[in-house]
Amino acid sequence: MSSSTISTTLPSSDNNSTSLNPMTTGVKIAAYLVVLIFSLIGNSLLVAIVYKNANKRMRTPSNYFIVNMALADILVVAYAVPQNIVLTVYNFRWLVGGVAGQILCRFSFFVTQLPILVSTGSLLIVALDRYFLVFYPMKRIITIQIARRIIITVWSFTAVFTAPLFALIAVVEVSPGIRHCTIEFKKLGLAVSYFLFCYTTIIAIPLVIIIALYVAIGFKISRAAPPGNQLPSTQERRERITHKVLAMLIAIVTALILLRLPLVIGLILCFSRFHYLCGKIDLMFITWFLTLTNSTLNPWIYFIFNDKFRHGARLILEKFFPCCFKGVNGVEAIQNSTHQMVGLPGEHSETVHQR
Repeated sequence: MSSSTISTTLPSSDNNSTSLNPMTTGVKIAAYLVVLIFSLIGNSLLVAIVYKNANKRMRTPSNYFIVNMALADILVVAYAVPQNIVLTVYNFRWLVGGVAGQILCRFSFFVTQLPILVSTGSLLIVALDRYFLVFYPMKRIITIQIARRIIITVWSFTAVFTAPLFALIAVVEVSPGIRHCTIEFKKLGLAVSYFLFCYTTIIAIPLVIIIALYVAIGFKISRAAPPGNQLPSTQERRERITHKVLAMLIAIVTALILLRLPLVIGLILCFSRFHYLCGKIDLMFITWFLTLTNSTLNPWIYFIFNDKFRHGARLILEKFFPCCFKGVNGVEAIQNSTHQMVGLPGEHSETVHQR
């Protein structure tokens, strides 16, 4: 649900002047710009690491799914942030009229909804892939070729789910000279059913499955027996890596719960007996902003907790900013091989996946 969705029940601009407070507007614009900058940097770097195969072991099915999620996050942030800044400045008025305005309105809804749903679907596939890697480490369930087919399927399936927006959305003149890009009133009942079904099917249910998968993965990793005859130093490294993996899983699940569910809950409340919440601009701004924030945080979670991505980021960044990496040793490169040394359940090597 983009910010323009809330205009379904927005009062006219004349009666909603509080939303035009310069201080509030400035804070919202600044928040959007922070999200835009950090999302573009983080997700672009994530894509570059895998594309450049930075440390020679990045082209795995799991990383392909992560790149797919990063591309979806780039698309939604790059389009939604400028659009929502304009809507915020002009109090959600739709500035483009005529046929061009109708086409742009429908396209805006489609291009902001599609990547959000694709991102959630990608997170689900990543969780499934990691589940298979941890519980069936010796089986090649998802290969590079299968991963590519899955990615195409996710985009196609999500596009089909999002296509009805072209029939439900239109530019509506709510008062003389005031236009909103919103749901057509005569199609409101159908739109409510569509949004509830769509967000329940493609966001709420996948979130529950993702949480369940990561809980199972965390439980499995925490109880995994170390290989025999390990030195104390090796066991200590293994425990440290286990804790880091668990911390990453907790961070991913926490981000999903705190940043994605408010949008789903807000939508359900908005289209129920609490429909007056749709007119609370600040409240709906928060739910949408949290969703964009999730698209921003995803790459940084991997940089913080995943040695391979962090090392790959360093290899790429030091080419552009060599002065900032003087004296940095190869500790991270050594850490990258620790998973194989200590026998922690994790990703297969690139060659295994490509067989």
